Amino acid sequence: MNGVISRLLLEHRNLGKLLGLLDRFPVNRNDPTLDEITLLADVFSYLTCFPDLRHHPLEDRIVARLRTRNALMADIGDEIDRQHQVLARQGADLMRDLESAARAETTSWPAVAGNARLYAERLRHNMAVEELALFPVADEVLDDADWRAIVTASPGQAPADPLFVLQTERRFAELRRVIVAEAGCDCLQKPAADG
Repeated sequence: MNGVISRLLLEHRNLGKLLGLLDRFPVNRNDPTLDEITLLADVFSYLTCFPDLRHHPLEDRIVARLRTRNALMADIGDEIDRQHQVLARQGADLMRDLESAARAETTSWPAVAGNARLYAERLRHNMAVEELALFPVADEVLDDADWRAIVTASPGQAPADPLFVLQTERRFAELRRVIVAEAGCDCLQKPAADG
């Protein structure tokens, strides 16, 4: 399997761990604790920082490359593009609504929690579509020159996931600790905070 696809699959598994935290946020609560509010803010800060700006654009470049080779059904490529746009918009909206709910302005906590769960399901569906319909085709059709072009198309983007790397960004260190505790594993123990 191609190294880019392997990395994307690992990132999907890591995103799945994070989405598990959203599943456990109670929908019917009107008074979340400060820790719960902070956790939601950290989760959506990460989701609007990493997948929207680094992970999905890489997948979009794979779609584009497959389209130039007429190797991907148009409706699959269109669906992935649309999913990425919806996820980016919903993630930004959730950040806004989270702030509104925290200030007791126009958005309720149950609305934020429900929308967070909907976001989680949309992201899970997006990952499933990619794993079933995009990655196998890309692995079969694209050659080394294609992969080099895909990877180098945006050289300014850091390839590393800021949450699941050895040097976790400082703003995500607490989120990483919560994921480790929730997962009950030592897979991410003792991250060093960076920056």
